Amino acid sequence: MKKLDQKQIIENFADNFNLTPRETEIVGQLLKQMTSTKQISESLGISTSTVRNHFENIFRKTNCENKCEVAVLIYKELFSKMKSFQSLARTPKVLVVEDNEVMCDVLATSIENLGMIVKKLTDAKEVLATLESERFDCVVSDIRMPDMDGVELLSEIRKSHPIWPFVILVSGHHDYDIDELLNFGAVAYVQKPFKIDEIFKLISDYFIEDLIQRNQSMVESKEILRDFEKEVLDLTKVSVGTGGAFISLKDLPKIEDAAVGSFYAFNVKLEGEVKTVQIAGEVVWKKGPEIPNPGVGIRFVSITPKVDEYIKKFISRNSISSFIPNI
Repeated sequence: MKKLDQKQIIENFADNFNLTPRETEIVGQLLKQMTSTKQISESLGISTSTVRNHFENIFRKTNCENKCEVAVLIYKELFSKMKSFQSLARTPKVLVVEDNEVMCDVLATSIENLGMIVKKLTDAKEVLATLESERFDCVVSDIRMPDMDGVELLSEIRKSHPIWPFVILVSGHHDYDIDELLNFGAVAYVQKPFKIDEIFKLISDYFIEDLIQRNQSMVESKEILRDFEKEVLDLTKVSVGTGGAFISLKDLPKIEDAAVGSFYAFNVKLEGEVKTVQIAGEVVWKKGPEIPNPGVGIRFVSITPKVDEYIKKFISRNSISSFIPNI
């Protein structure tokens, strides 16, 4: 993707939504994953209050509620026009798994030509060790392989990596139906001979979701409240899931005051650790005292690597599949 092409697409995006030149500059910063109001103000040499005011106008014109939704619109426009990830601030990193060396090279090269970073493996047994040492956004795997087929591999990946990387399965023939493959945790199935445009669209769609959930600064438009930061949550006692936790009123009586849709800071204690660490979470549902097992469900929006590692191990050890437990 040439920078000139990217600039033209942003200008077309601005024309479609009647954005002013300054608003166009601001949405352009989102493509660099520069979502902090302070970062944007420093980059453009304007005040943070001016940036906030411009974002309010951008939200109104694009019918979006936050920076995250605006970024999604821009990324979709880019991907639909350019069919490439080149020159984005962070390109997807893809692990290709295919026991046939020729097919592995063809698939890997095709994905690399779309501007992505690719690593290829012809032995499925090497995948788990690779995922422990490197971070990948996506695994594209053949189903029919010796020793370990793609579905068995997917099951093993989900034990230690419940959410990321997302997995796309590719095959010309297999004994599974599509619903089965999706139930095992794949996001999609692609039939051989594959069309690279189809793989591009799948990766771009899920990469957008990945950007939304992983880019913590995208929630800056929401104030993170400090109501519970002096309280300590013991993660050995709280019901933890792959993307959040259930906090009961019994464990934290003050949580009854939490509002659904609000973001809060929490201090959490890990097993074997003396110091607490701070995380942020959004309250996505709430059960009042009149309901059995009252409490709230929170979705993690900001966690430290140490907390993330603890949760993954805890989930793997206890075979947990719930995103947010509903105890």
